[in-house]
Amino acid sequence: MSITVDNINYKIIIASDIVRDGLGIELWDNDRNEIVAEIFRNDNLKKIQISTFRTDLPLEILEKLINEFDKEIGRNFQCE
Repeated sequence: MSITVDNINYKIIIASDIVRDGLGIELWDNDRNEIVAEIFRNDNLKKIQISTFRTDLPLEILEKLINEFDKEIGRNFQCE
């Protein structure tokens, strides 16, 4: 999924992480080809965490990332 906010082209990618035991959704700056934020659902720890790798992210893009996380991944933890 691609989104443009404040003339910056972003893409959202769903990623599985076996080591951390969960699913995440990543926000990438397409122009710089770098990850700028991640929401991760850790099924082992039963926690959802957000990490940002840039300090100047618009609230609008974070809201879209959270909405996409809820739609595509959800907040229900997976049990073994």
